[in-house]
Amino acid sequence: MENRAVPIERRQRERDTPTKLDDLLYDAFYSAAIGGSVLGLFFLLVDAVAGQPFYTPSLMGSVLFLGMAPEAVTEVRLDLVAYITMLHMGAFGAVGVAFSVLVYEAELHSHHPLRVVGLLLLVIEGGFLISTNVFMPGLVATIGFGRILVGNLLSATAMALFMLKSHDPEAWNRLVRGRPIKPLQ
Repeated sequence: MENRAVPIERRQRERDTPTKLDDLLYDAFYSAAIGGSVLGLFFLLVDAVAGQPFYTPSLMGSVLFLGMAPEAVTEVRLDLVAYITMLHMGAFGAVGVAFSVLVYEAELHSHHPLRVVGLLLLVIEGGFLISTNVFMPGLVATIGFGRILVGNLLSATAMALFMLKSHDPEAWNRLVRGRPIKPLQ
């Protein structure tokens, strides 16, 4: 049985073979878990510093599931935090699948990794802004666009670093040592 804990060696062995569905799903699961966790921890930290841990997910849950106006939400409800967390995990699962396919295509066509990160950030940010304006009007103004942008940038960067480390260990080593990954093509 293949050891799933060592994606670098697996990728090096199979460099010349086409990407399999299980590889895409493996990358999707881990990148989604990393991206979603980074975003969740970012907002937990922001909320804790403001003196209201879990306020942001509770706010989102109150607006989405209870139909409350964002400015009317004053208390943290842990049941709504749990519901929005499940939705958040599903959304990041979909983003992880899309990102895995995007990385595979970038490898296939030799696109620059920074372009892939930029596109991922655009997809995450655009998807969030569109969905919140449709399903949770007023939420972006209440949370703050800057906080959302920083959280999504951290999330996209963490996902990209996971993909870089698991797909191209030499590029990861160059990045850690402060050398360029590769020139723009």
